Formats: sequence, C-alpha cells, structure tokens
Amino acid sequence: MSSESTTDVLVIGAGPAGLTLANYLALQGVSVRLMDRAPSPPVRLSSSVHGPGSEVMQRMGSLGNLPNETPLLTRATAHLGLQPIRLRYTTPGKENLAPPMLINQGKIEAAIREHWAELGGAVEWDCGLVDIEQDPTGVTAVLANGEQVRARWLVGCDGAESMVRKAAGIGYIGRSKRYLLVDAHIDWDLDRGGLTSWIHPDGRVGAMPMIDPDGANNLWRLLALDPDQGTEKPTDDEIVSRVRTVLAERSPYGGIEFRDTTTKLTFVSHARIVDNYREGRVLVAGDAAHPHVPFGGPAIHTGMGDAENLAWKLALVIQGKASEALLETYQGERRPIAAEIVLGKTAPSQIEKMRNPIVRFVRDRVVAPIVKIPGFEQLTTFSHSELWETYRDGPLGGGARFDAKPRPGDMVGDFECVRSADRRRTRLYDEFRGRWVLLVPAGGADPCVDVVRKRLGEEHFAVLERKASNAAGKKARAEADEVWLVRPDGHLAWRGEPQSAGLDEWLEGMLRYGRAKNK
Repeated sequence: MSSESTTDVLVIGAGPAGLTLANYLALQGVSVRLMDRAPSPPVRLSSSVHGPGSEVMQRMGSLGNLPNETPLLTRATAHLGLQPIRLRYTTPGKENLAPPMLINQGKIEAAIREHWAELGGAVEWDCGLVDIEQDPTGVTAVLANGEQVRARWLVGCDGAESMVRKAAGIGYIGRSKRYLLVDAHIDWDLDRGGLTSWIHPDGRVGAMPMIDPDGANNLWRLLALDPDQGTEKPTDDEIVSRVRTVLAERSPYGGIEFRDTTTKLTFVSHARIVDNYREGRVLVAGDAAHPHVPFGGPAIHTGMGDAENLAWKLALVIQGKASEALLETYQGERRPIAAEIVLGKTAPSQIEKMRNPIVRFVRDRVVAPIVKIPGFEQLTTFSHSELWETYRDGPLGGGARFDAKPRPGDMVGDFECVRSADRRRTRLYDEFRGRWVLLVPAGGADPCVDVVRKRLGEEHFAVLERKASNAAGKKARAEADEVWLVRPDGHLAWRGEPQSAGLDEWLEGMLRYGRAKNK
C-alpha cells in the first residue's frame, strides 16, 4: 500500500533551476520537497556561468567565496571570417555585480545544495516520477518507489527529457541535434581568459579553457555540431577525427595536435521551448521548459532566472496575498527571453546563421567592423549574456518610455545602502534573500512603508536608504528623493515620489490582476 505525504510545492529535478527554486521558496516560508530521479549528484558537462547566474546566487545568499576560488570568465571572442569580435562580460555600471565564472556546473549545484541544507532542506535522491494527477486544489505525484506526494503546486525542473512536462501534456517545439565534445591538452595561442568560437553557417565550433586537476595550463574543451547527424553513434576515434576536421574547416588551427584526450563523447542537445510554462497546477522551468546547447552558460543562468522569477510569485499565491493571475506573468516575462536564445532570435544568432555568400561577404566586411565599435560591441555582449535582461514590455513593467533609467522591469544594479532599522551599512544585493526591498530617501517614507507592509507582510521586505555619498549629480540627486520598490529577483517594480498613491495602485494590480504599470 502506497504512502502519501503533503507539501506546498513539490519540485522535481535538483539541477540549478530546481535547487534555486527550492531555496527561494524556503526563504519565503513555503514548505517544499525537492526530488531527483538520479541516485546521487550526477556528473555535469557545463563549465561556466554568466553574470546573471552568479547574481542569482548572490541575491539568494549561496554565492559565498566562489568568485575567489575559480577563474573568472571576463570575455569571449567570436570570429566572423577573419574578423574577431570581442565581447566583454564586465560592463560599465555592473562592475560591482557577481562575475561570470569558469566553473563546473556540479560545483555551482554543490554550493546551492549547501545553502539548501542550511535552510533545513535535503535533496531526495532516487525518487523517479511515474505519473501525476491534478485537480482544482492540487497535484498528486506518483513516484517509482510507490510513494504518493500531494502538493498544492508541482514544478518540473527535470531537464530536457522532463517527465513532468510529458505527464502534464505541455507542448514542445524546436529541434534536436547531436554535438561532439572533446577535452584535450592543446598548445596554441588562444585566450584562456574567455571563450573562443568560429562562426560558420553549418554551426560554430567553440573552445573553452578548462581547469586541469594536475595543474596543466593547456586543457581545453572543444564543442562542435556533428557534421554527420546519422543514427549511428560515432566511436571515440571518430569523435576526435570529426572535431579535428571541423576545426580545420572553420578556424586557422588545422593540424593542431590534441594530446591526452581525456573526454570524448557525443550528446543530443535540444534547442526547444514549451508552448506554455503552466498547465493547471503544474509548471516547468529551466531545461524542462527550454533546453539549450551546454556551451557558454546560457542554459544554467536562464534556468536559475526562471526559478527566481517564479518563486516569489508562487509564494504570494500560496500565502493568499495574490491571485493565480500573477502566475501568468511568469511565462509573460520569462518565455520571450528563452525564445530569443533557444530559437536563435538574438542578434548574434541571426548573424551566425547567414548562408548566402553575398550576405556573408557583407557581414564579414561591413557588419563585423561595425560590431567592433565599442557601443555595438557592448550591445552584442549584453544580448549574448542577458546583461540587458528586462521585463519592461511584460505585464508588470512599463511606464513612460523616456523615463529615467532604470525603468520598471529593468534590473537594478548593486550599490551601498543603509538599513533603516538599525542604521548599519550594507549592500542592496546582500539584503534580498527572497525578500522585496523598499529603497527610501534619507528622511524616510512612512506612507510607502505602510503600503508595502499591508500588501506583502512585515517579514517579506526590507527598508533601505541610499548612502548620501551616492547622491552626486543631478540624476543621482533625483533618485535619492524617490522611492523604489525592487522585486526579490532584482528587477525594479515601481519608482515614484514618497507621497504618491501609485505604489499602492501598482501592488493592487500586481496582486489581484497580474497586470500593473508604473504611473
């Protein structure tokens, strides 16, 4: 006879997205169980994470000392023909934020698991999902071990082959292709401070510096689309041979020697995205919603961004402070970002896929030099690494288009503040931990504090004041006189005058209707 247990949220999948979601829900007082079908933490391929992923960990409180323990990934070079396009992952105005890192996904997961344990949580390994049944009040998950778990909500973070997605009948569009991966010791002149790739209409080939346990400084990971997409899996020798061939065809490094090839494998990567992020009381996040090629870190930080976005909304619904309409904003804000990456709609992806010889000639001779201009280079960098991730056009963003930046929906950068409660100095990103932040002028803003307390609850927000030293210049002085409400995921919710009624109106619209504009 099967046993049955209950929880607010059941999270299936203990990768970066699932771990992030469980942590954020627990920080907001929501009961959660986190399960994974693997018997123990699996070996991971991905070996880098961009700034947005590091920032999620910083706001969560799980980043710790990782940036000082691992090489930083500060740049990337993409070759358009003979033209190198250099992208910088440290950008003006964001120097204080958590950096991109050259770090194995397994180490990221270990850091978030440790934080999860500090919150009293534990991953339940070897818990495969068999089926789900949902009704208007919740979901019953049937596990392979015979246990049945009753949850008010179920979230699938269980990867590209998501059992949750399949069981919920969520549609899935896109394509799947086989890739080749080789780790080898190579002596060449590539930059070990970042990624290098060569763009080609048949698929780019990329090289990523790797950390060698033996201390060698010449270990590299090569990744390329398999030119033979047949059904027969290549042998190890064929994998190495094909990578050599692709590298020779698309880069100036034909004939380069591969020594001590430590890893030789193929994997099928799914560039796909779901039709809907929610089906009743079942939601999906991370690779379960939008798998991506594991090169350069977008899959990791996009999944973590999903989790951080969903957690505070789900918590408000569970706490009875918001209607289920708020959950519709999860897809409204996150799907457009994933679609750009997965379906190749970003500017770099469009440039990469050009096949017409004349168009490619123009690209290499005209477009590439333009992209190298600092302003365009920064734009390309932001597009590639989601440093300009914004929800301005989403259901909770917007306001006057020409208002001062950041605008509602934009990410708010980190800076020094003072806690209103005890006058201690702090930093904005150290105060989130699943909470909202109300930034007020030095003189306070009691009416706004009262509004947020009434709508969100005393324990779910922090009141901070900007340090006086930050108020230099006309723009900064104007900001210092304003009130900002910042969401738990670091995005600006509302900004305005301390006596404005707009804050209460924004919160009312967000909580009741899942739609709100800054007025």
